[in-house]
Amino acid sequence: MTAGTVLAALSWSPAAQAQPAPSFEAECGTLREKLAQLQPGDEELVVIDVVGPLTMVEHDGTLGYMAVCEAPDPQVLCITYRINDYEVGDRVILSGGLNVIDEGHIRLDPCLHYPPEPQ
Repeated sequence: MTAGTVLAALSWSPAAQAQPAPSFEAECGTLREKLAQLQPGDEELVVIDVVGPLTMVEHDGTLGYMAVCEAPDPQVLCITYRINDYEVGDRVILSGGLNVIDEGHIRLDPCLHYPPEPQ
């Protein structure tokens, strides 16, 4: 195997494509408190996990939009490619790059989603 072949194989591996580990996991009610504890660097990608029931699920043919949490908690929007078979009310974990829009709105982009572990 040549070095080029190894590099090509590594560049397509799932581990190479994964995002950084989340800084924290929060439910909607604890999200504001967890955000206040963050001390990210200027250019650092901060990934968080937010757990809650979906309040919105839409797909425009190219991108999917999923949201959890409602006021008074910050609303969290996940921009993704697939929404799978999720429906409003399904409990999910949204995991993605943190982008605070304002005090009441957060966008996770890039964003992954998956069901929480059974309790």
